[in-house]
Amino acid sequence: MQNAQSTGIAPPGGDGATGGATDTAGGVVSGAKQAASEVVEGLKARVVDAADERKGTAAETLGTVAHALRGAAQNLQQGEVAALGTYAESAAQQLDKVAGYLRDKDLQGLTRDTETFARRHPEVFLGGAFLAGLLAARFLKSSRPQPSATADRGYEAGFGGGYAGGPQSYAGGARTEPFNPPHFESTGGH
Repeated sequence: MQNAQSTGIAPPGGDGATGGATDTAGGVVSGAKQAASEVVEGLKARVVDAADERKGTAAETLGTVAHALRGAAQNLQQGEVAALGTYAESAAQQLDKVAGYLRDKDLQGLTRDTETFARRHPEVFLGGAFLAGLLAARFLKSSRPQPSATADRGYEAGFGGGYAGGPQSYAGGARTEPFNPPHFESTGGH
């Protein structure tokens, strides 16, 4: 008998079915990769849009602060503390520069500039990151809802003071003295 490879004819039920299954599996994997790639691209686009929106908001906020600082500088320069007015004006100009930089740069440019600065001045970058972390933690701590007064008192809140409030208890809404069991003395005869 001749081998199927030497004649070039596939035996019935042999490689033909296996090749079709491989092609089908390859198509499924390729489709899954394509779908995953589209999801990732969509997520990247959303992240970039959100970052651009935050960047614009930050630039606008800095511009508003610079404007307010400039107004304060004018008031200070008219008064007896003209030197403080000069410093405030200088700070307002710097804030305007930062706001303009944020408006003009795209996200990739900001990332590139931040990386370059971090490589050139790692100690300043790490110090700034540390301070930013402290400020963020302080902000998050202060924005957390405060617990209610009864939650702070814990156990005694629902029982009229308990041990912390002295000998108070409530029985049907009326104040009574706490129950003190009688003390029995032993008679010595066990």
